[in-house]
Amino acid sequence: MKIVVTSHGELCEGILSSYQMIVGDISQFISVKLDDKGISDFSSRLTTVLDEQTMKNEVVIVLSDIMGGTPYNETFRYMLANPNKVYLMAGLNLSMLIQAATIINEPNIDEAINSILEAGQASISIAPITENSSEDLDF
Repeated sequence: MKIVVTSHGELCEGILSSYQMIVGDISQFISVKLDDKGISDFSSRLTTVLDEQTMKNEVVIVLSDIMGGTPYNETFRYMLANPNKVYLMAGLNLSMLIQAATIINEPNIDEAINSILEAGQASISIAPITENSSEDLDF
């Protein structure tokens, strides 16, 4: 299994940099960013990456920044043409990446995807606000 991370601009590379700072090795990830070279260039680079992985019989999970954006849409187009080889998730966050790395060898793709999704959703929260919260903080 291979994990491809896509985004508008530097987000995919920046989040991999954060992952590397926390965990280390990022060799199981490939980033493909949409930049000022435009959609055609992005689509070509994305297709090349996905073709390389699927030709090796790798299952690819693509983590994209937002649903409906160009990185998501171009991946979705590829996924429709290559069913059961490419799986697409939106809402990229660091917890999803960390979880993806821990299940990289999971043979059951459905379990892998659900695990990544659960980790991403579970990491979203709001800090509790209480009357005395500022007095209890220890910085």
